[in-house]
Amino acid sequence: MRKIGNRCDSDDATVEGRTASPDYDRRRLSDTDIAEVIEAYRSGATTRALAESYGVSQTTIKKKLRERKIRKRGADTNSPRRLQR
Repeated sequence: MRKIGNRCDSDDATVEGRTASPDYDRRRLSDTDIAEVIEAYRSGATTRALAESYGVSQTTIKKKLRERKIRKRGADTNSPRRLQR
């Protein structure tokens, strides 16, 4: 991995100037995992529970759902709060 202007050691997980904790294990979701996440989310699983189950962050789960145009539960686009923004 390369940081602009610097070289990083292979054991150092540096991203944009930040270093992950030594026990952090970066995991990627396979296409099969993502399909399972989508199905579970549509069946009522929370993003927090899915993140814990798959060993990724809640942000990763939300990003994968957003990338695949899965609507956020409870998102009412006509609510007054949304219209004020």
